[in-house]
Amino acid sequence: MSKSVNETNEMNLLIVAGEVSGDIYGALLANACQKMVPGIKIFGVGGKRMEKAGVNLLFNSLSLSVVGITEVLSKWGKIKEVFKKLKNFIYNSSLQAVVLIDYPGFNLRLAKVIKEKGIPLLYYVPPQVWAWGKRRVKKIGNLADKIAVILPFEKEWYKEKGYEVEYVGHPLFEVLKNFKKMSLTRKKKEVTIGILPGSRQEEVKRILPVMLATAQLINKKRKVKFVLPLADGIEKNLVEKEIKKWEVPVKIYSGNSHLIIQSSDFLLVSSGTATLEAAYFQTPMVIIYKLSLLSYIVARILVKVPWIGLVNLISGEEVVPEFIQREAKPEKIASQVENILKDKDKIIRIKRKLSNVTNKLSCCDTSYKVAKIVLGLMKEEQNEFCWSKDVP
Repeated sequence: MSKSVNETNEMNLLIVAGEVSGDIYGALLANACQKMVPGIKIFGVGGKRMEKAGVNLLFNSLSLSVVGITEVLSKWGKIKEVFKKLKNFIYNSSLQAVVLIDYPGFNLRLAKVIKEKGIPLLYYVPPQVWAWGKRRVKKIGNLADKIAVILPFEKEWYKEKGYEVEYVGHPLFEVLKNFKKMSLTRKKKEVTIGILPGSRQEEVKRILPVMLATAQLINKKRKVKFVLPLADGIEKNLVEKEIKKWEVPVKIYSGNSHLIIQSSDFLLVSSGTATLEAAYFQTPMVIIYKLSLLSYIVARILVKVPWIGLVNLISGEEVVPEFIQREAKPEKIASQVENILKDKDKIIRIKRKLSNVTNKLSCCDTSYKVAKIVLGLMKEEQNEFCWSKDVP
């Protein structure tokens, strides 16, 4: 009979997530691993959700969350310091496996260290190399022992490049399916518009002024309630200071994006996971995004996809309008929002197409599927352990 993990050698796992979304996925994975193998010890780089899930946090990832070249340079000292300390931890600890979640600039460098140490590695939510870094696919394929993807078209894309990956479904929908249906209070005939400028400080600084200028224009034409969920790691006073510059009332809610997205009639949203949340709740939206000039120039050279919004990429068509960089002009955005809001048939079509996106991504027990891959790698390193059968 196999012995349980507690009767054999200690099981040690490292999860590295550098973004807010990665923190959510890392927490779900940690919970699944702990249910399958009680007693497993999990270390990590992440945020408050991973910590709440029982992960021994080595570093908080919110201080590392950046996008774009100039944004990375502004935090380079901190990133370099964390990398050095994490490298020492990997070399001086007895780890049976490592899971890297997204965050390519940091994690691909870290993957080399893990490979040199000979520790089994799973890349969960690999970088979107199909969009901007096709030359990196070979690097990921050579460094990772297993790759788990969350978008349906990624499996075939990797296969065409000669790499087998496992499609596990999108972990976001694990969170959303357990979200209790709620709604904000509103006045009669009042339209609620959610403002979601992103989860990184630099994003908010660039995108929020455009969204507020747009909101001000919309507010002149119709009765609107504007609401803004404050993302983890974003300082409230930063948002309040910007709001005061505009003649538009905005109510701030701390960290409850699900409630805002579900309760809103329409959204002004930056590109990212929030667009998939909107798809789940079938909330019409426009996508607004801006980078620094240098980062945008580089992105224009590298990015080879027609849209940046996940809902559009998954649908293969422009389900919702995108306003990127120079196109992100408040007058243009406000006009498009008004056109959609007054066209009930258009709203119905958008909702139907957003529902189709959800149907393509929904997959049962994503985190348990990933946990089984991780524990399979750990089992190869440690001959005797068994996990609980009381899991999906």
